[in-house]
Parts: sequence; C-alpha cells; structure tokens
Amino acid sequence: MMDKKMICGVLVTVIGLTFSMFTLAYASMNPWDYNGIDGLLGSLLGTQMLMPLMLSMTVMLAGLGYCFWCAYQKDK
Repeated sequence: MMDKKMICGVLVTVIGLTFSMFTLAYASMNPWDYNGIDGLLGSLLGTQMLMPLMLSMTVMLAGLGYCFWCAYQKDK
C-alpha cells in the first residue's frame, strides 16, 4: 500500500510530466527560426519555453527521485 509521501511524489512527477508535454507541444506547434537555429531547439528558444521546459523536467525528476527514495528507504 502506498503512503502519503509516495502519493505526493507521484503527483509531483505527473505535474512535471504534464508541464513538460505542454511546453514541448507549444514549442512544436509554433515553428521559429532563432538566429539561424531551427527545429525544436529554435522553437524552444524563440517561444521562450526552454527555461519552463528545464524547470518542469527538474520538477519531474525530483518527484521521481522522491518516489524512489520513499520506495527503497530502510524502515527503522
């Protein structure tokens, strides 16, 4: 059975994943040429979504790490 800490970690992971998907979808739907850089990186730079993507990926990885920590911690 999952405890409250594990549920919190799963929710943080899902929130980070959701925001990551939205930032990638927004950048891919708005093609951009940023100083000769095109493709997904150019779209991320042009729409200024690179920092939100990095932040949401960090949140997702932190939630995933917290889930692993809760799952494999040694009980006293």
